[in-house]
Amino acid sequence: MISTPASRPVGSRAVSRAAVIDAAARVITRRGDHRVCWEAIAYEAGKTPATMASQGFEDVTALIDECYLRTCQGLSDSLLRAETAPGTALDKLAAFLVAALGTRRARGAFLSFRRGADLAQPLQRRLHEHDTTIRTRLKRLLNKGRRDGSLALRNLDSAVELLLASLQVPTVVVDGAEQRMWDSELIELLLAAVSEPHPPLHSVQCRCRDFAG
Repeated sequence: MISTPASRPVGSRAVSRAAVIDAAARVITRRGDHRVCWEAIAYEAGKTPATMASQGFEDVTALIDECYLRTCQGLSDSLLRAETAPGTALDKLAAFLVAALGTRRARGAFLSFRRGADLAQPLQRRLHEHDTTIRTRLKRLLNKGRRDGSLALRNLDSAVELLLASLQVPTVVVDGAEQRMWDSELIELLLAAVSEPHPPLHSVQCRCRDFAG
């Protein structure tokens, strides 16, 4: 177990397990590595270590594992919102970004699955699985946009990297209203970067066959 002081300050309230995970993810994002201590996580959460002692994480590695799992769940939920949204792939991508950035505002950070070189091999493998799952679903969404003509005919891996890199950084400001304004600007910039309307691919292919004939 992570060691913490035994006594709880009078009038303090225990923080939820999800809030502990979110605070740890923010510390990891800001530091750029996984050398986190319990005191730093408690400070990030605005609590004392004693108020967080009952969460029952086996050790720091288990807590880090939960941080990445929560990031994966947040991105997966956002992708589900996109996949079930009406409209073109561009509309669906906009729904994904709105949902993902809303989740990031609530939690403060999405971790990058490609920054785990200092972690144990079993955890690195789980990060790779998370990364592959998210990227595969996002590439599938972008590929639909290439086919329906709503997204540019760009390299899918590059587009996915741009989108995830823009999400897996700390929030810019503390104030919620100002962060929403920044996020709105970011959505417009990202959509402009990947959208370049063109005829649906099947129409282009038909015209090429007609020309060849």
